[in-house]
Amino acid sequence: MSIFLLVVICLLTGIAIRFLRRWPRLVFAAALFGALNLFALLAFAPDEAFYFFGRGLIVSASTRAMLVPVMGITVALALFGPLAFTAPGNTSAQILINSQSAFLFWALAPLIFAITFDSFPLAIFFWALGLIALVLLASPQRAGRVGGAAQFLLVTVIAATALLLASRVLDLYPLTPENLDLVRVASVLLALGLGLLLAIAPFQIWLGPFADEMPILGTAFLTGVAQPLGIWLLFQRMSDLVWLTDRAPVLTILFGGGALTAVVGAALAITERRDGRLVAYLALVALGHALIGVGLGTRTALIGAWLILLSRGLGLALFAGGLSFARHHSERQWQIVGAIAILGGGIAIASAPLAPGFSALWVIYRAVAATNVSVFALLIISNAIVLLASVRLAWTLIAQSENIASDEIKIVPYLGAGVVIVLLALVVLAGLAPQSIANALNEMTMLARYLK
Repeated sequence: MSIFLLVVICLLTGIAIRFLRRWPRLVFAAALFGALNLFALLAFAPDEAFYFFGRGLIVSASTRAMLVPVMGITVALALFGPLAFTAPGNTSAQILINSQSAFLFWALAPLIFAITFDSFPLAIFFWALGLIALVLLASPQRAGRVGGAAQFLLVTVIAATALLLASRVLDLYPLTPENLDLVRVASVLLALGLGLLLAIAPFQIWLGPFADEMPILGTAFLTGVAQPLGIWLLFQRMSDLVWLTDRAPVLTILFGGGALTAVVGAALAITERRDGRLVAYLALVALGHALIGVGLGTRTALIGAWLILLSRGLGLALFAGGLSFARHHSERQWQIVGAIAILGGGIAIASAPLAPGFSALWVIYRAVAATNVSVFALLIISNAIVLLASVRLAWTLIAQSENIASDEIKIVPYLGAGVVIVLLALVVLAGLAPQSIANALNEMTMLARYLK
């Protein structure tokens, strides 16, 4: 029952933000109040399995390990929403931008179901439902032409269909274990579905056009919150079906796709100047590293992959918050705050020192260097490009900032600066004590019997 209450709180918080969209301070208060209720309910919710029409909604240590960062990053992005406040009006663009935090909570609601359902097909359905809810944030850029949102909607439908078909094929295989063609078909469908939704190279072609039509916070939610859920669902499937990794090249595909994704993301980001696309391409680099960690097939590498995804989520939230400051508050002090947030976000995305993914990178790099030195070198270069792009953008903001006098009393930027400080503190604390997070993740990885 606690799962249903979490979903209800998300929906009600989104409705409240939608009604309060003309007053950014009240929007911030509503998002904060909803966040406190979410975490309080999750903290006191007992470990239980609630059955709904024969399917279980499970609250366990492993689901909590996924729910906490998913909800936390979503809340941080929603709290940055009031920074992009425009003069209230009746146009669709003004209404959309002033209530964008509501869509983040509405998209979070089905993702909570996807994390807690013990059924892979139902989890895929609710994951796709959350992605479709996020599409409502997109604003078409060109009239009369199919835009990025339409492409993403088509991708979601195709990918969800492929994953549901893969689930059915995997269920049929134990009935005819001699038919290895079923395993091959399931592997192709899994690679197609997850490759499309996670934007794994070469399926990343929709990511740029979609990022052009999404607000920065929406792009950060997609890459930092919604996409890692696909890796979570694949991890659960591989844990349930040990024979899947033995009889299909799933780990090899993940390793190769991860290496290619990291390199492609860095290549696209090195010359990118558009905010949305830059966030999306930087996220691809960290995603590639995480996929390699999963593909290595060892417990330490898997824990490292989850640490990289956590660092990536926090970094994307900081990067998006910094861009919200930079693009909507021209005063020098807020430009500097934005630059600091962007720099901190870049460090976290790249899993550089002081970020929680730093220790995980060395585990993964050591394993990769032992087998493929060229891939190891490319991964180092890719992460260096992430840092370079972050430093370049932060320096540009500081160099171009001017002292602009303003008689208006702005409370929301101070509140947003507080969120930046909290996120930076979380990054540093998690980076200084990654072992505490690794211990919490270790129980989750104990379910993976396929690990070496």
